[in-house]
Amino acid sequence: MVIQTLLRTKYLSSKCLSQVHIRPGDSHFWKGLLKVREDFLGCGTFKINDGSQTRFWEETWVDTKPLNDQFPNLYNIVHYPHDTLANVIHQTPLNVSFRRALVGDKLIAWHNLVAKISGQQLSNGRDTFTWNLHRHNHFIVQSMYEFLINQCTLFRNKFIWKLKILLKIKIFIWYLQRGVILTKDNLAKRNWT
Repeated sequence: MVIQTLLRTKYLSSKCLSQVHIRPGDSHFWKGLLKVREDFLGCGTFKINDGSQTRFWEETWVDTKPLNDQFPNLYNIVHYPHDTLANVIHQTPLNVSFRRALVGDKLIAWHNLVAKISGQQLSNGRDTFTWNLHRHNHFIVQSMYEFLINQCTLFRNKFIWKLKILLKIKIFIWYLQRGVILTKDNLAKRNWT
């Protein structure tokens, strides 16, 4: 709900959510919200038009992962990691500079990256963001919540079953983590108190 409201505000209408940065005088609420931004943007894909709202390295616009995840060796040595797609693609060769010379594996990775994006063309209009966690591609808070919960659950479940404790204690912890045990907060949710 909060992210939906932010997407409609005047502040974000001129800038894309990905281009907003934390400033020293910002409120704690705003800083906390911007910390969740990467998780939010990781659950969607940008459809490219003019490329001005999409970061070249840090957002998903080609394939299913951002280029910084696909080519981490290049991302670590790039001069401008937050550059927009429009700034990079507007000329040939690509407007990307690195802090070191590209040799060996890095040069091969660069050629692979250029081949991957060679068919991309910019057009008129703003870039659009598509939410991948809902069948109608609309942002719904429940889908984001379930994604974040499930992301942590897999790690916790593996960790619980590897503990060197009695099986009945493992099962109790597993039930507790899933919210099955009738603790005081679960009883309150079910109006049994």
